[in-house]
Amino acid sequence: MPRRAAWILSLSCAALPALAQQSSNDVAMLTKYAGTWAVDCAKPGTRLSVAVKTLTLRSGGKQLASNVPPMAAFSYFGQQKPPAGFEAALLADAPNSQLVFFAMSDPSGPYLTVEADGPTVKQFGTAALAGKFRRCA
Repeated sequence: MPRRAAWILSLSCAALPALAQQSSNDVAMLTKYAGTWAVDCAKPGTRLSVAVKTLTLRSGGKQLASNVPPMAAFSYFGQQKPPAGFEAALLADAPNSQLVFFAMSDPSGPYLTVEADGPTVKQFGTAALAGKFRRCA
């Protein structure tokens, strides 16, 4: 529940006055993580796409894309300690859902994880959203 509260707070504070405006920090983080990501780029499966203007999740012939420009939340966890390697949460509203990708880093390099809400899990299934998504070349 604290994560959902942080999501709502970040959207209401940062996005309400000018929904389409992104800060330079948002653009920098989205540019850093721009591209297509997969657990195994050599195999078919779930793909995450990050761009300055949109976040997209594709799997099993289904797609969920943001309908507003995404933002980066650097304090997504509030007072709680973030997971090791956390850089930011990439956030965007999508039809009937929210897209939340955690931008992370470990000794192997950058990766994304999906923090799925109920509608996203229902649409794609838990297995499709699990794992470390690495950048595809």
